[in-house]
Amino acid sequence: MVANRPTIKDVAKQAGVGVVTVSRALNDKEGVSDQTRERIKAVADEMGYRANRYARFLKLANNKNIALMIKGIDNPFFQQMLDTMETATRSRDYLLSIVKVPHWSDEIEEAAKLVNEDVVSGIIFLGGNFTHETNLFKKLNVPFVLSTMSMVEDVPEDVYSSVAVDDFAEAKKAVGRLIELGHRKIALVGGDSLDTSVARLRTEGYNAALAEAGIKHDPKLVPHSDIGRKSPYSYQYGFDVTNKLLDEHGDVTAIFAIADVIAIGALKAAQGRGMSVPEELSIVGFDGIPVTDFITPSLSTIVQPAKQIAQLSCELLFDSMEGKPTRHELVSAQFKEGGSIAPPRGQR
Repeated sequence: MVANRPTIKDVAKQAGVGVVTVSRALNDKEGVSDQTRERIKAVADEMGYRANRYARFLKLANNKNIALMIKGIDNPFFQQMLDTMETATRSRDYLLSIVKVPHWSDEIEEAAKLVNEDVVSGIIFLGGNFTHETNLFKKLNVPFVLSTMSMVEDVPEDVYSSVAVDDFAEAKKAVGRLIELGHRKIALVGGDSLDTSVARLRTEGYNAALAEAGIKHDPKLVPHSDIGRKSPYSYQYGFDVTNKLLDEHGDVTAIFAIADVIAIGALKAAQGRGMSVPEELSIVGFDGIPVTDFITPSLSTIVQPAKQIAQLSCELLFDSMEGKPTRHELVSAQFKEGGSIAPPRGQR
C-alpha cells in the first residue's frame, strides 16, 4: 500500500506556521521572511512534499477574502460596525464576506469549515463564546481576531488578537449608577453565570456591584425564559422576560439589561402594563445603539465605541497576516444617562 503523500497542512504543522505562510513560501510570494521561506522549503523537501500538489493551494495564497463570522447578525450594535469593517478591508484590496452563525452553533467549528475549503485568508469573530475546546483552534490555520470579546479560556493569548471593552467593569458601573440613585431591588435581564459569552461578564459585573453595596443577591431577580434556538439578544426576549419578572416580582424598581435591544423590549413590556418609566421602573441598557436616543424616554446605557472596535479589529487582523505579534486591546466605554432612570419612589 502506498503511504498517503503529505499535504500542505502537514508541512504547516511540522514547520510550526500557518497554511497561508507555507503556500506563500513555496510559491515565492511576499509576506514571508527569507529565513522562514528557506526553513519551510527544507521541511517540505524532507517530508517529500511535491510541487505538483501546490496548485490547489494557490487560491489560498492569492485569496483576498476576509470572513466576518457574526453570531447575532440581527443585533443592531453589530450592524453599525459593518461599514467601518468593509471600508477597512477594501482599503487593503480585500473582500469582506459576512457569515451568519446561528446562536446554537459553535463559531469556531463554522470557521474551520471555511479554512478547510481554502476560501479565506483571515477571520474576524464578531460575538461568540469564550469557552471552546482548545483543539478546535488548531484547525484555524489563518490569522483571526476576536471582536467585542477579550479572551478565550485555556487558549494561549499569542494564538489570536482581540478588541473589546471591559464588560465586567462597565456592567458594574451601570448597576452602580442605579445603586447611587437609591435602588435596591435591581433585576438583571438577559444573562446568567452559565452563559459563556459577554453576558457572563456583564452578569458578574452586576453581582459585583450589588455585593460592593451590601445588597444581597436575589436569584429571583435574574429571570430567564426558554428560548430554544432563538437568540436572547432580541427585543422579544427583553419583552417576554420582563413581563415574567413583573408578574412574579412587582416590587422591582430597576432593571439592568445586558444589551440595548433587551432593554428596549423591557421598556415596551413595562409601558404596556401602564407603568411609567422611570417614575415606577428605571431601566439601563448596554451597547449604545443609535435608536436609544429616539425612544421615549431615551435609554440610559453603556456606550461602546462601535467604529473604533471595528477599525481596530481589522488593523489587528492585517497585522497578524503580516506576521506581527498578536495584541489584546481594551477600549473605553462611556455611561450615557438618558431619561430612563431616576431615584425610586419615596426617595425623590
